Amino acid sequence: MLDKKSMKKIYEIQKQMQDKFRNSPRKGTIVEYLGEKFVVYPNVFWPHEDSKAIVKNYKINLGDDVLDLCTGSGVIAIFSAIKGAKKVLAIDISPNAVKSAKENVKTHQFDSVIEVRLSDMFSAIKPEEKFDVITMNPPFTPHSVSDYAERTVWDDNLNVQNTFFEQVHNHLKKNGRIYISQAKFGAVEEMKRKAEKAGFKVKLIGENKVDENRVFYAFELKRKTN
Repeated sequence: MLDKKSMKKIYEIQKQMQDKFRNSPRKGTIVEYLGEKFVVYPNVFWPHEDSKAIVKNYKINLGDDVLDLCTGSGVIAIFSAIKGAKKVLAIDISPNAVKSAKENVKTHQFDSVIEVRLSDMFSAIKPEEKFDVITMNPPFTPHSVSDYAERTVWDDNLNVQNTFFEQVHNHLKKNGRIYISQAKFGAVEEMKRKAEKAGFKVKLIGENKVDENRVFYAFELKRKTN
C-alpha cells in the first residue's frame, strides 16, 4: 500500500470512476479495449488499464477449461476464448455485470464457448467443476462498500481475496494455474502472503504502469511441489 497522501489521490480517482459507472446510460456504453469493443451497463467496471497486464501476458493452451471470477464485462473470459480455451465459465456477483458479459459473449460469437453465471465467488460452481486455468481481476483496495459501483474497486475486509484463497483449491485441477491481478496501491503483499500460505508459488508475469502510483501487476500462481 502507498502512503496516506498517495492513497488519498487514489481514493479520489476511484470515487470518480464509481460515479462514472453509476451514471452510465441504461442502454449501455461501448468501450474500446485492446482492439475489441465491449458494452458496459451501469455499475459495471469498464475495461481498463488494470487488466492489461494479465490479458497481454497470461497463457491459455488450446483446449483449456477456464474459470473467470469477477468477470465484469467479460473481458478476460472473451480473451481466453480468443486464445483458444475450450470452455470458459465467467461469473460475477453483479446482475448488470452478468448482463454485460452475456451480451459481449454474443457479440464476439463465443456463445458455444463461454457460459456466464450470477455468483458470489464460487457459490454457483458445482463441486465437480474443475478448471485448468482460473483468472481473477478483483477489486484491489481494502475499503467498506455500499453498492455495486463501489464493489468494482473496493474489497470490504478483503472478503473477495480471502474467499478466493480459502476455496480455489476445490476448483483448480491438479496441475492447473491461476492468473490474478493486483496493484501497487492495493493489497498486493497480503495477496502474496495468502497465496504462499495456501500452498502456491507466486510469479510476476507482467505489469502495466499508468503513473507512479497506478501500477498494475499480473501474477501466475501454481501449486508448490514437494
